[in-house]
Amino acid sequence: MGKQRKAHIISHTHWDREWYLPYEKHHVRLIELMDTLLETMEKEPEYKYFFLDGQTIILEDYLQVRPEKKEQLDALIHEGRIRIGPWYILQDAFLTSSEANVRNMQIGHQDAEKYGTVSKIGYFPDTFGLAGQTPQLMVQSGIDNAFFGRGVKRRVLTTPSRMATSSPPSRS
Repeated sequence: MGKQRKAHIISHTHWDREWYLPYEKHHVRLIELMDTLLETMEKEPEYKYFFLDGQTIILEDYLQVRPEKKEQLDALIHEGRIRIGPWYILQDAFLTSSEANVRNMQIGHQDAEKYGTVSKIGYFPDTFGLAGQTPQLMVQSGIDNAFFGRGVKRRVLTTPSRMATSSPPSRS
């Protein structure tokens, strides 16, 4: 028998604000998801962590409908049980300009800092590629990693399951 490996399962969501359904239908699904998440975290303390898809706009959209949940949400984020940021909206490097990518990161950090801690995960769950400046943006944002889920060829997913990338140094 081979060497035992350890697997980590991270509870999270992948939430498209608007994609194959109109915003309003996705919004209803978000409210149901967040209501269930908050109830689960309250009733089951062993349910320790949830990663909120790397975007802070989810909080805005949820509290628009459930403002009475702000205190509970604040507490879970401050306790580190719900991880938020670093983006404002779900990042897709090729659908927006470079400037929009930078602003997305800046606004996400500003929003997350209001709640306490910014998640320092370069999170790209559904991107169709990464821009050449992605490593530079990550480093300038204090992030030394990236997790992404599309476009990885099967041969890359063998041991070790890591890739190294770099971009030109930034100019001050």
